[in-house]
Amino acid sequence: MSRKYLLDTNILIGFFKGELAVKSIFDEIASGNAIGFYCPITWIELLCYPELSETEAFEMREFLRNLICVSLTESVLDSAAQIRRERIKIADALIAACALVEGCTLVTRNVDDFKRVDGLIVLNPFDS
Repeated sequence: MSRKYLLDTNILIGFFKGELAVKSIFDEIASGNAIGFYCPITWIELLCYPELSETEAFEMREFLRNLICVSLTESVLDSAAQIRRERIKIADALIAACALVEGCTLVTRNVDDFKRVDGLIVLNPFDS
C-alpha cells in the first residue's frame, strides 16, 4: 500500500522554489510509491500572492490537478471544528482535519502549528 501525504502549502512552495529538502517527497509521489493530497485552502494560499505571474499560477494549478484535493465533507468539517476548539488557526485546523480523515501523514515545515492535534502524524522534510 502506498504512503499517503497531505502536502501543506509551505511544502508546495518549497517544491516550486526547487528546495532540495522536499525533493524526496515529490519523487516518491511521482514514482507511485506515495499518493499526494492537499486541502482546498492550499489552492487559495498558493494562488493569492499579488506578485504571482499568470504563468506561475497556471503551472501551480496544473500541478495541483495531479494531486488529490480532499473534499470538505461533513466528516472533515466536524473534525476541523473539533481541532479549532484547541485554539488552532482555522486554516491549520482544516489542513489537519483533511490529513486525519484521509489517513495521511501531514508534510509541513510548521510542525509547531500542529503539535496539539491528537493522532496527527507530521513529517518535516527540512528536519534532518
